[in-house]
Amino acid sequence: MSIFSRFALRSLKRNRTRTIVSIIGVALSVSLITAVLTSVVSLTNMLIERTASDEGWWYAEAAGITAEDLERLQNDQEVTDLTVIADLGTVSLGEDNSDIFGKYLYAKTWPHDLDASEPLISTPEIVAGRAPEAPGEILLPHPLQNAELAPCGLTAADGGPIEVGSRITLDLGTRTVTNREDGASVTATAIRGDYIDETAQTETYEADLGRIEGTVVGFYRAYGYSSIYSLQGNIAYVYDDGSAVDRAITDDSAATWVGAIFRTANLADAEPLADEIVNVHERTTDGASTVHSSLIRWMGVTPDTAIWNTLYQIAGILAAVVMVAGISLVYNSFAISVAERTRQFGLLSSLGASRRQLRRTVLTEALVIGVAGIPAGLALGLAGCYAVFGILGEGIALMAGGAEAHVAVSPVVLGIAALLGLVTLLVSAWIPAIRASRVSAVDAIRQVRDVRLSRRAQRAQRRAAHRGERGSLARPLGLAGKVFGIPGFIAHKNLTRASSKGRVTVAALAVSVALLITSGSIADVMSYASDTAVDTMEGQDLLLYIDATGAGADQTLALADGKVDGPGMQDALARFYADVQTVDGATPNGYMTSYVADALIPAGMLNDGIMGLDGSAPLLANGSWYGSVYVNFVDDATWNAYVEELGLDSAEFCDPAHPRAIAVNSYDVNNGETYGNYRPFKDTGSIASLEFADLNGHFVSSIEDDPAGGLRAMYYDNEGNPSYLPYDEAVANTQEIEVGAIAETRPVCVDSSGTLQLILPSSAIGLSANSGYLRASMSFDTGGDAARATDVQEAVEDIAENYPELDITYMNVAQGNLQARLMATTVNTFIYCFAVITGLIAVANVFNTLANALILRQREFAMLKSVGMGNRAFRRMIAYECASYAVRGFLIGSALALFVSWGLYQSMMLSYSTYEFHLPWVQIGIAVVVVIAVIVASVMYALRRTRTASVVEALREDTV
Repeated sequence: MSIFSRFALRSLKRNRTRTIVSIIGVALSVSLITAVLTSVVSLTNMLIERTASDEGWWYAEAAGITAEDLERLQNDQEVTDLTVIADLGTVSLGEDNSDIFGKYLYAKTWPHDLDASEPLISTPEIVAGRAPEAPGEILLPHPLQNAELAPCGLTAADGGPIEVGSRITLDLGTRTVTNREDGASVTATAIRGDYIDETAQTETYEADLGRIEGTVVGFYRAYGYSSIYSLQGNIAYVYDDGSAVDRAITDDSAATWVGAIFRTANLADAEPLADEIVNVHERTTDGASTVHSSLIRWMGVTPDTAIWNTLYQIAGILAAVVMVAGISLVYNSFAISVAERTRQFGLLSSLGASRRQLRRTVLTEALVIGVAGIPAGLALGLAGCYAVFGILGEGIALMAGGAEAHVAVSPVVLGIAALLGLVTLLVSAWIPAIRASRVSAVDAIRQVRDVRLSRRAQRAQRRAAHRGERGSLARPLGLAGKVFGIPGFIAHKNLTRASSKGRVTVAALAVSVALLITSGSIADVMSYASDTAVDTMEGQDLLLYIDATGAGADQTLALADGKVDGPGMQDALARFYADVQTVDGATPNGYMTSYVADALIPAGMLNDGIMGLDGSAPLLANGSWYGSVYVNFVDDATWNAYVEELGLDSAEFCDPAHPRAIAVNSYDVNNGETYGNYRPFKDTGSIASLEFADLNGHFVSSIEDDPAGGLRAMYYDNEGNPSYLPYDEAVANTQEIEVGAIAETRPVCVDSSGTLQLILPSSAIGLSANSGYLRASMSFDTGGDAARATDVQEAVEDIAENYPELDITYMNVAQGNLQARLMATTVNTFIYCFAVITGLIAVANVFNTLANALILRQREFAMLKSVGMGNRAFRRMIAYECASYAVRGFLIGSALALFVSWGLYQSMMLSYSTYEFHLPWVQIGIAVVVVIAVIVASVMYALRRTRTASVVEALREDTV
């Protein structure tokens, strides 16, 4: 070990406080980087694994491929895994069975030979029997279990119910859809679904593709919908004997087709490859492509570039904040140390030390601090991750469907964190090292580098000399001396003559203030982003959409023109809701009946925020507004709880004789590129629900300003030309709905919407007379457990059999909610951890800089005390200096923080159109309090340290 290395170690040992705080600063910076990167990797891995376990590891699908396409995929080295499913034709279930079992089955080959560890697709859940394993074996949807069908394309050999072991025949055929207007026909497949527009299209079916005979070996849980085209629809799975794919590709029928599900070595290549395959101009086969967006968005590939640009820019700002914080903390420590050791470096220079050796001395100190601080930071960051995952483990596991929450320790992440920590150290120490290497022996002895007049002070001194006052003993005290007396005068001279030290302290305070304000601003930004973009659908794990006019209802509640018997519907819903409350494993959230009203809202109730809502028109010339409004009627128990939650007077809002609506005033809207949160209501009032006059089959398209004054209605005539009627002639009837309150929240049973919403109790169903019926809905909370939601659905289905007047569709949304909740938890956890750690860095920065700056001035303080300065005067001098540092640091730090906040605002505006820039007053207030508290603590600690040594000992000290 060289003499300069020993000198560096001796310096670190003698300045233990500075050394320890510097190590803490490095450790905090590295720990923050480690914690952030490790959390991102861990949570991303959990999201990827959870999504893949539910939906498979596929990246993209090309449906409707040709033999050449298949050969290309099989030979493409970029394609690492491939599964092919053949659609062999359509089975008609006949009109008599369609209400219960659907209109069609699609005969498809069962996917097999899947990788057991990372299967491309998640095969359906088998509820009885097993999957097909040999030719002649068939797997059917679970609704067909024990079913006896009317004559159709699926027949059982014994004519009895369909069970495991039944011999069945599937008659395969072709669906053809024809446009009524031009007579154009197209072969319909599962790619486009079962739905046709009966007003514009007709449909025919012909069993022309042969038949499949086999044995039923099992039943699977069927929902009909899948994000994979090849698994769309109600499917009868058959075993592929190795020839099915070739037959489907090479036959002449457009009703048979093949879908290829695959993944590629490079994730970004999957979607372009699928698109290229199905978008060939000469292709005659109906084709489509899709990408596994729910998986690949967690893997860093997504078409939603605006939101990712925002996140990347915010991530860049965070990285810059962390680096600046770490550099400031360590740099200030070294800068003060070097400034106070000019005598040492000058003596070393006089003894022959080269500039390179002096630089190496300071850099050696930095590396020693790094050897201690970087591993400690890595360990602290990982420990923080384990602690957070341990505390939130139960919640994360619940949201992840029971999967164990675990920290993914990545060597790459640890290497990046260590490298950034080392770079931070070297950058921080380089400038002080250069400064130390330039100290000459003469400068060290005279200590001219320690006490240097500012340019302003030098100019003032020259002016005084020019006036002949250079030798005068009279010195004006100035403003500082007049206010604070002699201590203030001395403090002012200290600040002007040791300006380099003052700048270091002010810079430390400025960075700390900027850190505190910025961390709060980032918390606000991320909270806004999370609340606006992530719809966690809290408590809604199983959704029921209930209709009285659908094919599954007996039509006893249906009226003409698609309307329903409102009171009768409410009675049926109340009875059904009472029955389902007995189901175990779930908590019902109430129910809602939704109508849509053509509404005219008077002037003064809305602001320009209405323009941001889905398909909304601008305000009319008189300030009123016309458009669609959802009128949602909730059960009385939910209404009473909602009124109580909002703190409203139940006597006013729960009077059946005088119903008052509550207007929802928070709407999160995503137009595909940007997110926005709009609050269009600014006052209460009465809304007119309009019923239009009979216009000989024409429908009013809009209410608009009449050039002659007032309002007019616009509709399209038989030729499609716009026609107009005065408002009074077009409107046959109005119904007033009084809005008594405005709320930012909705009841749990009311879905979020991008259209204006009014909430009313079910007892006010009479206010729906002019509105169009949409549907009723009900939801259940299963604690985020998707399997439990499935069990609850089965129990509710049994109860629903007693309500033939209701047509019920079920949607298990627990799986999708898990990811949204996990995302929200991730964001919030990140916010709190980042704010805490950056706050600690800011506190350590101030304490390190100010305390060490004072401790290293023992000789100066001893000299002042030796000439008679008392403790009270001494404290006043220190108070003045600290106040000067604090004011300058606060102003500069606030300006820096506002600059960063403006950068965050610009980043947010890329994808959050309604985000507004505002001064972070709360964070500024917190920064003031924290900085003052830390300054006081630093001064008290430093003064206690300086009082431990006697005046004589302090004056004899050459170094500290």
